[in-house]
Amino acid sequence: MTAIVTSNFRVINAENFKQDVADANTSVYVGIGKSDVWSLTTSDTTDTTPFTPVDALDSLGEAYQNMIGMKLIGTADISHVVPRHTWASDTSYHAWDSDDGSIFDKKFYIVTSEFKVYKCIKAGGSVSTVQPTQTLTDPTAESDGYIWKYMYTISVADAEKFLTNSYMPVKTINPRAGGQSSDYASDSTAEAALSEADYAQYLNQKASTQSSTAAGIERIEVTAGGTYSSTPTVIISGDGTGATATAVMSGSGSNQAVASITITNKGTNYTVADVVFSSGDAAARAVIAPELGHGTQPIKELGAFFIGLNTQLTGTENNDLTVGNDFRQVTLIRNPRLYGPGAIATAATLKALRSLDFTSGVTLTDYQVDELIVGGTSGAQAYVVEIDSGSGYIYYHQNSKTGYKSFQNGESIVGQTSNTSGGLESSNALRNPEVHPGTGDIMFLENRNPINRTTTQIEDIKVIIEF
Repeated sequence: MTAIVTSNFRVINAENFKQDVADANTSVYVGIGKSDVWSLTTSDTTDTTPFTPVDALDSLGEAYQNMIGMKLIGTADISHVVPRHTWASDTSYHAWDSDDGSIFDKKFYIVTSEFKVYKCIKAGGSVSTVQPTQTLTDPTAESDGYIWKYMYTISVADAEKFLTNSYMPVKTINPRAGGQSSDYASDSTAEAALSEADYAQYLNQKASTQSSTAAGIERIEVTAGGTYSSTPTVIISGDGTGATATAVMSGSGSNQAVASITITNKGTNYTVADVVFSSGDAAARAVIAPELGHGTQPIKELGAFFIGLNTQLTGTENNDLTVGNDFRQVTLIRNPRLYGPGAIATAATLKALRSLDFTSGVTLTDYQVDELIVGGTSGAQAYVVEIDSGSGYIYYHQNSKTGYKSFQNGESIVGQTSNTSGGLESSNALRNPEVHPGTGDIMFLENRNPINRTTTQIEDIKVIIEF
């Protein structure tokens, strides 16, 4: 017994995740954490290669304990993306093929220097030498023999947020639930609701859907040339209408063969098609267009089962994200809860660090960021993440190196590097984070080299998830 998970299923899962982020009842946060070095013991203070993340409960729980803070992801921060294939002269590209189970692993589409995206409908005899620039509804041939279907142009806004060296954004404007052109909004309604770039894509998609040759047959591949003394008739049948073609022969006399097939009428609305010949033993197959035709649903057509998320961290972000320290972990967390645990968090940012409240006579600036602190009575250990001398708090995190023993009210806290010793308040000295550790679902975890945060620096975080 054999089975597959289709690319359509993966695209649907990606779309569901994107819609989940937009849902008012769902909160998805990017988290940053782990200010201490990659090492196995507290005595080892030298950073090593980031550890390989493990999809295990213990590993995810520790990532939560490492957390410094979180920032909410909004609908403008998420997009479908696909691997980026930038057009380059003298490069071979694959043509779209409805019978190729690995088509989404191949370079069958490109993005040009003008940020226009095209799908290859027919590959030329060898390499591509002419960069397409047209924005026509129908697939169009270039002088090098390549036929390209214009898909859309990446907007400046989308490029800034989601375009990387490896991935590029893709969107479908106003997808049709019923699969009919009548499901489109009126042009005036669409123009009022969409940006200029999205409206241009909307018009091209609409024209592609309403074309008289939408979902027609663009290409027929000869699989056996056969042996002929005259040219046979090509017969096309299927669930669409109108497709016709003629055979192009090679050889002479009684030793001819079908070399290729020229489409004389693409027809429309084919999801299956048979190609046979009026005589002889040649064989051929039709390459079927995607549902509704080429250029109508870019997300499905390009296999956009990747999601890109982008957010920027600027300064302290409402004093919830520490500056003057670094982080080594990036996470995505769905529906974390306020400490308690309380309701699902909805704030723009959240502080995930516990803190200690010191007595007023302690000079907190004598402690050092990143040093190990130890409780004189409890023996609890933690790493200093942030020092807030104004409020009298030291923010800290614990992990498997320090253990998770709790500090005690009134005890002395000794810095192992600074040799500073200061006392905690006698009551309520142990302050909880805004977010409850371990709540929600960690969906993504990346371990990386340290990134130092400063008040004048902006961290641009891009996360790519494959479904």
